[in-house]
Amino acid sequence: MILFNKDTEKEIVVIAEIGLNHMGSLDWIFKMLPRLKQVGVDAVKFQLFTPELYVSKNDNERFSKVSALALSESIFLQIKKECDNINLPIFATPLSHDWVQFISDTCGNIKIASGDFTFSQTVDLALNSPSNIIISSGATSRQEVIDFVNKAKKIRTGDGYSNSVAILHCVSSYPASISELNLSAIKDLRAISGLTIGFSSHFIEDAPLFAAIGAGARIIEIHVTDDRTRTDIRDHALSRTPEELETIICLIRELNLSLKSEIKTIQKSEYSAIPQMRKGLIYIKDLQVGHHLTVGDLSFARPMNTDFKDMYEIVGRVVTRPVLAFHSVKIEDLS
Repeated sequence: MILFNKDTEKEIVVIAEIGLNHMGSLDWIFKMLPRLKQVGVDAVKFQLFTPELYVSKNDNERFSKVSALALSESIFLQIKKECDNINLPIFATPLSHDWVQFISDTCGNIKIASGDFTFSQTVDLALNSPSNIIISSGATSRQEVIDFVNKAKKIRTGDGYSNSVAILHCVSSYPASISELNLSAIKDLRAISGLTIGFSSHFIEDAPLFAAIGAGARIIEIHVTDDRTRTDIRDHALSRTPEELETIICLIRELNLSLKSEIKTIQKSEYSAIPQMRKGLIYIKDLQVGHHLTVGDLSFARPMNTDFKDMYEIVGRVVTRPVLAFHSVKIEDLS
């Protein structure tokens, strides 16, 4: 899958999830963007929504809170312009379905939240758009994933399916417990869907990120903040600072280099070591000219003997010059 100008088969895509950590501050966003560009993220993601279609007014406190965090189309376009200026890809999650078309038209990439995995209004609009789709699978069953895959294959046939849709393994706890991360599901998601699989992190430990990559994740989504001690919303506590993210990205790039293909092959640097690593035929005793070799005359030791691979091919041959015990068998020693 080509995502943010990267081939996920060859490179791991790192997404910085700003989400709502900006707390409605455009100044905060404009200060954060160049920092994220500098540390090497491949894209930044926001959350866009219409408050009335995101949270019911029955919960007045929550409705008031999210309303203060909502970004307008004009504000988001300002943010995108700044991202374009520094060559930092930007996209968003439509937390209410009325934003799908705008995100598709503006960004060409849509992220669907775990909570909307089964919400057909958002999913259908996204799948029927020309945009790449990244969908998180937190709190979904295996059957729900299969149902999504079947729908996606009907709407996006052939390469349009496999080249434009990705699923992120995700555990919808904040933060998620290490014991519940279930990273083996990454391979299962790949088997079910045949799609590019990623991992969305809701925790601050490093090891699961690297384990997820080892399990096959090719997209890593990490929440970012400038200060984890902030308590205005929960996401700050499970986010990383740009400085922390820089270290993680460097390690991810190194880990990707170490993974290469899934096929067991001899590496270039190993070929020169093979002769010293493998064993070859040696004489186990001193032998004189005219001696007929027996199995009891031979044994094995390093280095590899390129003249003979098997002792039985030389048993019975005649020694043509004196040979010494524990020396390699040479072709010129025998008739």
